[in-house]
Amino acid sequence: MAYRRKFWRIVMRTALTYEEWALAAKMLDKETPKMNESNFYDVELVRNKIQELRNRREDGSLRDIIFCMRADLIRNLGNMCNPELHKGRLQVPKLIKDYIDEVLTQLRMVCDSDSEELSLEEKLSFMHETRHAFGRTALLLSGGASLGAFHIGVVKTLVEHKLLPRIIAGSSVGSVMCAIVGTRSWPELQSFFEDSWRSLQFYDQLGGIFTVVRRVMRQGAVHEIRHMQWMLRRLTSNLTFQEAYDMTGRVLGITVCSPRKHEPPRCLNYLTSPHVVIWSAVSASCAFPGLFEAQELMAKDRSGELVPHHPPFNLDPEEGSSTTPRRWRDGSLEVDLPMMQLKELFNVDHFIVSQANPHIIPWLRMEFARAVGGNFAAKFSRFKLSLAHLTEMEVKHRCSQILELGFRMGGLTKIFAQDWEGDVTVVMPATVSQYLKILQNPTLVELQKAVNQGRRCTWEKLSAMKANCGIELALDECVSILNHMRRLKQSADRAAAASASAYASSHGPTNTARFSASKTIPSWNCIARENSTGSLEEDLLESLHHGVGSSSGMPPPGRSLRAHHSACDGSDSESEGVNVHSWTRSGGPLMRTTSANLLIDFVQNLDAEAEANKGLMAHPSSPGFQLGGEDSFSQPKDDDNR
Repeated sequence: MAYRRKFWRIVMRTALTYEEWALAAKMLDKETPKMNESNFYDVELVRNKIQELRNRREDGSLRDIIFCMRADLIRNLGNMCNPELHKGRLQVPKLIKDYIDEVLTQLRMVCDSDSEELSLEEKLSFMHETRHAFGRTALLLSGGASLGAFHIGVVKTLVEHKLLPRIIAGSSVGSVMCAIVGTRSWPELQSFFEDSWRSLQFYDQLGGIFTVVRRVMRQGAVHEIRHMQWMLRRLTSNLTFQEAYDMTGRVLGITVCSPRKHEPPRCLNYLTSPHVVIWSAVSASCAFPGLFEAQELMAKDRSGELVPHHPPFNLDPEEGSSTTPRRWRDGSLEVDLPMMQLKELFNVDHFIVSQANPHIIPWLRMEFARAVGGNFAAKFSRFKLSLAHLTEMEVKHRCSQILELGFRMGGLTKIFAQDWEGDVTVVMPATVSQYLKILQNPTLVELQKAVNQGRRCTWEKLSAMKANCGIELALDECVSILNHMRRLKQSADRAAAASASAYASSHGPTNTARFSASKTIPSWNCIARENSTGSLEEDLLESLHHGVGSSSGMPPPGRSLRAHHSACDGSDSESEGVNVHSWTRSGGPLMRTTSANLLIDFVQNLDAEAEANKGLMAHPSSPGFQLGGEDSFSQPKDDDNR
């Protein structure tokens, strides 16, 4: 039996397709003694919760389902997401799968219900609040020079199994993969992983020894970064963070740090740096000291031209610009995995990490212990892992102490004091030959080897990812469907209102008394909190085109709203589509919302009143003149007189 288990493990480590790996994992599971799952999670709690959910579903009350699910739907019920439970498993444990399936069934019941018991707005509000309380998942890709080809296999597997999170961030070579994912729609992403990834090249040709020495003396770096910048511009189409978000609906984050002593590192994204060009951010994040020269961030101005994001500034123009440009370098030096920034900005509470850093891999895998210890080490694998974890924590603790005491040691302690792992961590099993070629472009064979390593390591984690993300993806899908239904309803209501207005204007005078509502503009903060697809500007222009204000001859006010596009609640701002994996174009961070409809109605009323007042001034004897003579347009004059 031990021989058969060893054989199937070898098959799993050399499998080239998921089908081969799944068959070997299934056979290994049959040969392996069954574990006592109650040692890893609360079986009784999950079983009782399933029965409670089924009883509530059989009662058939949607309001009871919403009330109870809103109060007690969490990701890690009874520790069912324990990594030890899912280690090496082909499928999610049956009891946990039954719980997830039951939750998904009830979510779809609420979403697909045509009953008058729940309005569309109530269902959408429930899904939004539940999704916010449940939390979000982010994929983090570490640095690692040419070892970063491992990330291609990780992302490729997540795309194939439709488990790719909407939030993806990385640093150094991981930011290259993030930029590729964050600038492509779902069909384009699938097409890229079929063939285009084979042409990736990270470094230029070094040249002769004199060329290298001259470059080091002039720039302080071994490699010229222009080749990488050319490749990045070709891959990202010169898009900014805001444009990429508008096009794909995904949140892209790239970390950079400054050579300046007192400037903190940054996580660039569409909220913090909307106009920065992505290829510029990636090239700065890849600028490891000695390897590439530190880079200046580039951005697009209001006319779309490339300009420095932080241009030199001088109060005295006659003296010229004596300030040196602000440059940025590899983000992995200080924040390799920007967990804290993503938690604060986007409500992320679950992280999938692809780790390929050469100085971190040995601590996490500890493959050398098996090679040295042989069978004796295999018998004490749990002790070995505990010892490795203890060593990891001790190293981090000592590095943190050195930083607190002020002994920076050239920034080395910052590298080891960072977080290395996430809730689900995929670690590259790098070989000695891959370490020796870490600063070279991998050949096609070496690139394929690293990609296959990433795919196999991710297959081992699919069970944990499904247990963690199954309910979250279902909530995203429900929100997408309900948002689509709301947009259809709003379009129908606007069309009906336009028809009624046209009919009323053609059959009699318009009663201007209904436009004497308050002229208070709704809060932009309220507008930004809610989430749906489409820009407020597009909605406003469309409504004015179809509404009563379209005949007033006034210029469309949508252009004046562009300045407000930077106001957004980062925890709930992704664009929605009919399908969770079919992204649609949205209008930016200021999304179309229920509160925004108040602003649209407000502008419509202003235009309608202006049109009506023109007619009343032309005919002072009309009955509408008395109704509109003391409206709120005269209120500012009274305030000024006071």
